[in-house]
Amino acid sequence: MEPKDKINYYVEPVEVEIYLKKAGIVRTIIKDMFIDLIDVEPANDYSREIFNYFIEKGEPIDLVEIMNAFPQYMRVIFESYYHRMPLYEKVSMQYKEAIAGSTDSLRLSIYFTELLIKYEPTIASANYIGDFQTHNLNYLIRKLNILNQKFLLEDSTVKYLIIRRNKAFVDKPRDREFDKLVELWEYNVKKGKTI
Repeated sequence: MEPKDKINYYVEPVEVEIYLKKAGIVRTIIKDMFIDLIDVEPANDYSREIFNYFIEKGEPIDLVEIMNAFPQYMRVIFESYYHRMPLYEKVSMQYKEAIAGSTDSLRLSIYFTELLIKYEPTIASANYIGDFQTHNLNYLIRKLNILNQKFLLEDSTVKYLIIRRNKAFVDKPRDREFDKLVELWEYNVKKGKTI
């Protein structure tokens, strides 16, 4: 079932094979799997301060800008991220372009985020910043949704979003349609049949 407000979901197309009994044939259709975006809660007072700073500005959490706005964290950030700092500088430039209205930069930002999230957590994110990469992933998906842009994420990122959604919904009634789509999606990934 399609939600009314699609902004707060990542939409993953899933191939579904249907057997048409009367015709005796199998048809493949595409169904949209709507994965709820689960917001990140800052882990402590340090991360709450950083998150609030960027949320109030309506911007993604930019590692380069954290060092400018919160110089007290510069050393721990540099020690945690110096190997990948050129990538963070590139994504910082993409964020600025995206905020200025570039849809291409918004897309590039989400793909950079997919790459960089794989190297988390670090000492800086675990103790000070918080899970800023997941926050940024959700932020960028929502921005692309608002602009009605089509995009696809890596299978590992989709799996990550499903896990986060399922943890958040553990005490809620099961959504059998969602569970079935996840099962079909996982099957398709194993068989190399993702879209």
